[in-house]
Amino acid sequence: MLDINLVLLVSLTISLTMTGYYSSIPSVSATEFLSPSAYDKVKNCTQDLSKRPTPIEYLTYFNCGHVSSSSNGQTIRDFTLIINENQKIPISDEGHIFDGWTFNGTIPGPTMRVTQGDHVRIKVINSPGNQHAHSLHLHSIHAAVMDGVSMGGYEGGAIPPGGSFVYEFIAAPYGVFPYHCHVDPIADHINRGLYGMLIIDPKTPRTQMTEFAMLMNGYDLNFDQEGPVSIPSPAESNSDQQIVKTAESNNDKQVIKPVVSTVSHDHEHGKADLGKGKKLKVLAPTENSSAKADDIQRDNEIYTVNGKAFEYMNHPIQIQAGKPYRIYLVNMLEFDLVNSFHMHGTMYNYTVAGTEEIPNYMTDIVTMSQGDRGIVEFKYDYPGQYMFHAHQAEFTDKGWMGLFDVKSNVSANSNNNKILYS
Repeated sequence: MLDINLVLLVSLTISLTMTGYYSSIPSVSATEFLSPSAYDKVKNCTQDLSKRPTPIEYLTYFNCGHVSSSSNGQTIRDFTLIINENQKIPISDEGHIFDGWTFNGTIPGPTMRVTQGDHVRIKVINSPGNQHAHSLHLHSIHAAVMDGVSMGGYEGGAIPPGGSFVYEFIAAPYGVFPYHCHVDPIADHINRGLYGMLIIDPKTPRTQMTEFAMLMNGYDLNFDQEGPVSIPSPAESNSDQQIVKTAESNNDKQVIKPVVSTVSHDHEHGKADLGKGKKLKVLAPTENSSAKADDIQRDNEIYTVNGKAFEYMNHPIQIQAGKPYRIYLVNMLEFDLVNSFHMHGTMYNYTVAGTEEIPNYMTDIVTMSQGDRGIVEFKYDYPGQYMFHAHQAEFTDKGWMGLFDVKSNVSANSNNNKILYS
């Protein structure tokens, strides 16, 4: 249990050598002890808990909940997540509107932030106008009754429309975690937008630097294939095998044309055609194809970080040369086996899941499956515009691409009223 009188000591001389790249990271030099409220200020916790952040605001929107303390002095954090279906969510500047399901009105849902040892209570309300049951599944340590999964018959595993449930646990361990709805078909609930990020901070603060939240996702805009997914019955399996054998004997090869994007990405010249006024085209199977519709794999038409295609290409993230930055990174991409995060012009230190104090390795690209997450710490030595994006060309062409606009100390003092994260 965390006593409210137990204070958090900020190191006087943190000087962390990060795999040879930084000789040191600027330390938090202080002799003061931090109360939970003072620690929340260091975390840049928002005061507006009901805000629906834009993708630009989402970068630094950290919801640390309503804070109180128990009779024994333990910090309590209360959150409320309201689930609404059929929300019209802009997912590009070209006019794409997604029929989403949301936590608190945004895709992704809010970044919730707590400290290891906090008593956390998250009330999830499934709005009465909804058509489906929903839940909240958190990737951290908690009791089975709080896991948000219907197996076992737990009340929080399937909240009916008009119902609510309070998920309650002691935050552990420290790290960065995804959360999402876990009601079947899970892929549909995730694709529609029911996911977000939970940060559990260590009791002793990390080295202080400007921090961002980035959640990678995608959108399958074709809802025709929504519904339960299961293994085929023996009869279906045997029938499919017989069709294949017949097709082979008749030399009748099935041809399915691939998805074709009209958006182009020019790595050589560092430019991108953002496809303004264009639509992504999906070519259907030819009339001669004997492929069944059920056999066509679901796929994403748009890919993003923080919910909106090309958002950080159209609105580059302004940062300062020589300053250290930290990104809490989560991958919640459905239907594609892997995603990735690549930065141009620098290297970064990566901590898998954020559950270690020392970074695991230095790289400029990390590959992640769904649910994978970590912490990126980096700085830029030289001013200029640098791309960051998925290292799958299809993903970049379809929206998952952005820019860091790195300013020198001189230009940082006159940044044309744009937000400069320093």
